[in-house]
Amino acid sequence: MDEISHRTLKVNGIQMHIAEQGKGPLVLLLHGYPAMWHQWRHQIPVIARAGYHVVVPDQRGFGQTEAPEDPTKYTFLHLVGDVVALIEALGEKQVYIIGHNWGAMKAIFGERVYMQEWQEPGKAEADFNRDIKDAFIKIYSHRVTDMWTAAEGKSVLETVPSYEKPAWITDEELQVYVDNYKRTGFTGGLNWYRNLDRSWELMAPWTNVGTLVPGLVIIGNEDLNYSFTKAYHESPLFKAQVPNGEFKIVPGCGHFINEEAPKVVNSLILDYLKKH
Repeated sequence: MDEISHRTLKVNGIQMHIAEQGKGPLVLLLHGYPAMWHQWRHQIPVIARAGYHVVVPDQRGFGQTEAPEDPTKYTFLHLVGDVVALIEALGEKQVYIIGHNWGAMKAIFGERVYMQEWQEPGKAEADFNRDIKDAFIKIYSHRVTDMWTAAEGKSVLETVPSYEKPAWITDEELQVYVDNYKRTGFTGGLNWYRNLDRSWELMAPWTNVGTLVPGLVIIGNEDLNYSFTKAYHESPLFKAQVPNGEFKIVPGCGHFINEEAPKVVNSLILDYLKKH
């Protein structure tokens, strides 16, 4: 099988960098913040060897993909539009989509929660750029007991305790992220958060609309997203809105589960792809 290759495509008005490997049905792997295609390094070859064409973009504002200067060009509709245009550019009509990250906690945790703190342009950038490596170590060490809020007179990352680097990411793997963000900065990705209110307004026509597409949630029980959405996942509402959805809990794992527990995640993904 060929190695992972890279190219750039014109999609939805921007130049998008993609990494790809394999041949067969299309599988898109979509990263969140703060990441890039490299986040899926453990999944790309495994899924490709199983008989799929795996494509992993640097999303709008990240990595080697274009980052529009206009901060309003990062709404949910722009992000979805990028994915739809990418599928078309690849000449496909059907796709398996696997994504990581994103939620909304502003109303639950108040004004000092990280999503709210990151709204002011330049504030979060300065926080991350103070020590990029240390910032990533804190992000990767994040567990359910550590709420990302800013203490009085401190930034978010100044408030979060310091940790040792997790054993599941090597120095070389961590350095890929550090080098990337030294080159690109953090503004493009942060603009996703700065468009949350605008995105909710634009998405109003789809309020309470569910999905009939089969879906699988894979989540660690030490992921903050699990702790505050547990009631939803266990309620009748989940099945009502996602009637063909499944939910898999991985004990002892945090937010970056595809990097922390790749063998478990890869097995769950391949089993699911085979069923559908």
